[in-house]
Amino acid sequence: MAYTRAELLVNIDEWLAPEKVSMLYAKDFVNYSGITADTKEKYTEVIAERLLGNLDAFERIERITRKSSYKTASHEWKPIDSASPRSEEQIARNMMGRTYNYIGKIIDYQTPLKSVQDDNAGKIDLLSWDKEKKRVYILEFKAQDSRETLLRCILEIYTYSRIVDFKKLIADFELPTATLPRKAALVYRLSPPHIHFRDPNMKRLMKALDVDLFLLNKDNKVLEEHYYFEELEG
Repeated sequence: MAYTRAELLVNIDEWLAPEKVSMLYAKDFVNYSGITADTKEKYTEVIAERLLGNLDAFERIERITRKSSYKTASHEWKPIDSASPRSEEQIARNMMGRTYNYIGKIIDYQTPLKSVQDDNAGKIDLLSWDKEKKRVYILEFKAQDSRETLLRCILEIYTYSRIVDFKKLIADFELPTATLPRKAALVYRLSPPHIHFRDPNMKRLMKALDVDLFLLNKDNKVLEEHYYFEELEG
């Protein structure tokens, strides 16, 4: 199915409503990589443009203060099980305890956000701690063969950044109270999400939402390529 620009905008506006905006990132249309039937614009660029004009809608995403600890005692490093269909989780778990350029040490994976079962919240893919800069990154990680759009990554990690109770998070992980929160997409070099970074509205949206981008090579090591939101133009 191909949407016209107007049809796509109607879908977006519906999910910018206060009671729905926290689930916008999970909607199919933010993951479409095609072009509009009439104007021949990328779906992701049309959506990003609309969101840039409605950033206040995200302020209605409610924080969830988790009653249990954000830290899960059983989360530890394990080798990658190549037979598992859950490749992202396998790689993320294998990154536990390792230190990477720009993001520091990976201190957790699949960090839960729900307080009760009915909460509309997922799990943070990776948490990293940069001791030198006193920063904690909440990271949205995509496997090398992921077909998800960068737009989906950005919206998911930004939504999680508003849901998480950051003060409780750093207390649960016993980090300094002066720790600064940061958020980023962590994707593979030349993967679809990286290629989408070339699009102008996508860059503007990342800057507006303070979302950074870090790139991995095929060996799961952070490359010397990184994009901080304050450095993005436009």
